[in-house]
Amino acid sequence: MVHEAYQERHFGMNEHRSERPRSVADMLESEETSRALLERARWPEGPVCPGCGAKNAASRLSTRPGLWTCKACRRCQYSVTSGTHLHRSRLPVSVWVKFFHLTHIANRTLTASQVSRRYNVAYLTAKSMLRRIEAMKADRPEMMERLETLLRDLEKETGQD
Repeated sequence: MVHEAYQERHFGMNEHRSERPRSVADMLESEETSRALLERARWPEGPVCPGCGAKNAASRLSTRPGLWTCKACRRCQYSVTSGTHLHRSRLPVSVWVKFFHLTHIANRTLTASQVSRRYNVAYLTAKSMLRRIEAMKADRPEMMERLETLLRDLEKETGQD
């Protein structure tokens, strides 16, 4: 028993691990999962080119994950953060989705100092994160509502109500 607890704590080994569903926080650690959630929230019917507005004319670039190119106008390359307040952020998409989950789904009110410590970022970056999420809620309320719904559905699937 002690040996199993030691292995689980230090090596992440647990034969009962497959029986437990992963937590939402664990799932959001994955950049692919977080990006897929944000893409479904922004484009519920598929990617839309920000340049020409073409729907169903996007193809993923295989060289860079999360980057799309438009087959209609053949000049636009874009991602889920293009044209939003998350554009040109150096933080990974997974950090933004985890931050949104923590502040809006788990209903935690965080100060910039707490954000700075939790995500290991500078204080000014933490202030910027708080401002950007609030600006996203103001500028793109339907996208943020869909993201909130997707995250709540994910919690229900994993049994973490």
